[in-house]
Amino acid sequence: MRGNWLRILLIAGAIQGWLRAGGMDLVVEGKPACVIVIAEAATPAARLAAWEIRTHIFTICGVDLDIRSDREPVEGNQILVGESAATRRLGYRGSDFAAQEYLVALRTNAVILIGRDWAGSESDRREQGFGTSAGSLAETRHTIDYGKAVGRPSLGLDRFELPGLYDDQGTCLAAYDFLERHAGVRWYGPGASDVITPKRRTLSIQGSDVRRSPALRHRSALPGGHWPFLRQQWGEFGQEQVFLYWRRIRQGGERWAGNHTFYRETIKAAFTNAEYQCQNPKGVGSQLCYTNPKLIGQVAGMARDYFDGKGTLPPGWRAMGDYFAMVPDDNMNLCGCDACQKLLQGREGRKSGQFSSGEMSDYWFSFVNAVAREVGKTHPNKFIATLAYWAYSVPPSFPLEPNVSVAPCLQTCYFPVNESVRNHEMGWYKAWHAQTSAPMYLWVYYHHPMEPALIDRWKCFPQVTVHQTAAIMRSFIRDGVRGIFECGEQDQLEQYVMAKVWDDPETQVDEVMDEFFRLYFGPAGDPMKRFYLRLEEVASDPANFPPPYSRFGGIDWRKAAWEKLGTAERMTEFERLMDDAGKRAVSELEKKRVGQWRAAFWDWMKEGRAQYLAKAKAPGN
Repeated sequence: MRGNWLRILLIAGAIQGWLRAGGMDLVVEGKPACVIVIAEAATPAARLAAWEIRTHIFTICGVDLDIRSDREPVEGNQILVGESAATRRLGYRGSDFAAQEYLVALRTNAVILIGRDWAGSESDRREQGFGTSAGSLAETRHTIDYGKAVGRPSLGLDRFELPGLYDDQGTCLAAYDFLERHAGVRWYGPGASDVITPKRRTLSIQGSDVRRSPALRHRSALPGGHWPFLRQQWGEFGQEQVFLYWRRIRQGGERWAGNHTFYRETIKAAFTNAEYQCQNPKGVGSQLCYTNPKLIGQVAGMARDYFDGKGTLPPGWRAMGDYFAMVPDDNMNLCGCDACQKLLQGREGRKSGQFSSGEMSDYWFSFVNAVAREVGKTHPNKFIATLAYWAYSVPPSFPLEPNVSVAPCLQTCYFPVNESVRNHEMGWYKAWHAQTSAPMYLWVYYHHPMEPALIDRWKCFPQVTVHQTAAIMRSFIRDGVRGIFECGEQDQLEQYVMAKVWDDPETQVDEVMDEFFRLYFGPAGDPMKRFYLRLEEVASDPANFPPPYSRFGGIDWRKAAWEKLGTAERMTEFERLMDDAGKRAVSELEKKRVGQWRAAFWDWMKEGRAQYLAKAKAPGN
């Protein structure tokens, strides 16, 4: 009996040692000083988190830590990744955490990294869902060759399933927080040359516990390097590395969807009843009669079936989690029946002279309300999701049902330099915010001036507005906006800063930028920083967009680029800074990074100005 009590006291003492906050050695003088422990049937998030920790510690210290199952005997220091028998003994279970909440806890002999994770069971995988732009739920669970993606093909992890972007993955969030906070890792892009991993032979950690979740619940800025600046700034990268990068910068989160649902493909597949076809020859096949009771009943039935896990969504329909999306096609060829036209009366008076107006707000939101009322009778805690966009941006003349979740679409890329757009759109955004009780999401545009430049084949001046972007995103989060979808791509640093602010609105932009230029460019960081800040100063100054370059509701981006922004005097200044950076870069990696920025920004600018001037001198201009 005395022996049993002694064993109990020894076990209790060991547990108390684990429960005390403290420090721990991971690697000592190039030798492993701990092991990674995961459950035998680990969640996809825990499995990825374990390998990400192992991979980055190898890059930092040149040491591979063992990954052990919780069924194996383990002694000494441990990194406990995800829920396991070991974390349960310490009183930590994934189910005890809210969605996206995670814990980074340091104990005398253990680091605990845990949060709520999607289990990946057969029933989990049957759940329907199709996102705003990222495909079905199943398609967001990307399978990659992990070893190849991290530059170690010998690992043999060629069929490695990542947790879905919109699956719970609290353990991954904990692991990435841990690697940034305690190992100094920074992910500035998807390629190997974009990752900062300080080299050291000993890695010891200490600090206080962190228990938190990202400030923004839904985070959909999925940079892919499709537009020129990112594609060249990032250097060499593959699609699988991009998928991994999205997890590292905490993209994804809560399930929500909002995009066009009524268009030719869905109408052809699911809405064939002759009674509710559009009574307007121009709108047949792309619009419907949105006042027809049978259409209202059918869409409400589809929503109920979706929320009940029954039925199949039409091709391309958007719905995820607690949100069933309804958004019309992009044209004004609306139904001509008496009921529809009654709701469209007076629409001329609701034109704003800008892209965003209220011409069809009463018409569209009466349909949304009708469906929401029906769905609310059986599913009061679910939501009909819709956009406030284009001709239905402005709130209607009547209140919305409490289960209608609206996502205003804001042209934030215009806000720093066009007062008319900013004031107009922030006005109706605030009106929506004041009158809706359901969760609010946003669709933000970062597509101008790059999108028109690509379409019309000219080169724009880089629209760097990083401080303004951070400020507006911070204000949205403080307003209680629940999620944001970004349309477009910024440059490497602005995209990174925005992701950091989405995670934590208290992020200090200047500190992030100072660190970036110091770590990324080394001795070349000072002129590169001055180059970038000068780009921002020029691009975000409204005084550089006087009339007629800036007008009510828009900007002549092409003329402003090379007549008011990239002037001859400024181009000389930019060239001098870029040349100085090239001279200061020391290591081959620093030279490579400076070269990538030179190609992305400076070469682009030189070509853009030269093309513009050549065209201006051509006969007939």
